[in-house]
Amino acid sequence: MQASQVMVADPVVVAAGATTSEVAALMRIKNISVVPVVDNPKDRRYLGTISDRDIITECVGQGHDPSDCAVQDHARTDTPIVKPETELKGYKVPQDTDHHVRTTIVVLDGDKRVVGFIPHPEEIQGIEVLHAL
Repeated sequence: MQASQVMVADPVVVAAGATTSEVAALMRIKNISVVPVVDNPKDRRYLGTISDRDIITECVGQGHDPSDCAVQDHARTDTPIVKPETELKGYKVPQDTDHHVRTTIVVLDGDKRVVGFIPHPEEIQGIEVLHAL
């Protein structure tokens, strides 16, 4: 099974210059907890991901003002990425060492544009999530 067969196509993305407050509001409205961060919504070139937990622990928990804090300052760059044609049978996804962070996969085209998102790879038959020790 290829990534293109199980991904959420054209997922919600946020621009790197958005504030963490704006991203938190978007997450609440869309009922999502992880969002790919891109250069801009038109070009959608991938820069990282941000989760609700990243906003809490890396922005609010560090005493930053979410309305004055760019999402790129707290975006993760360790989220697994694949291409739409990547075969997922036997694909191994490392679980983050922070067990509170949900494992996700971002799907990029050849120009590193976000074209899809796999929010729950542990539910996809053939993908193995490697849990940190």
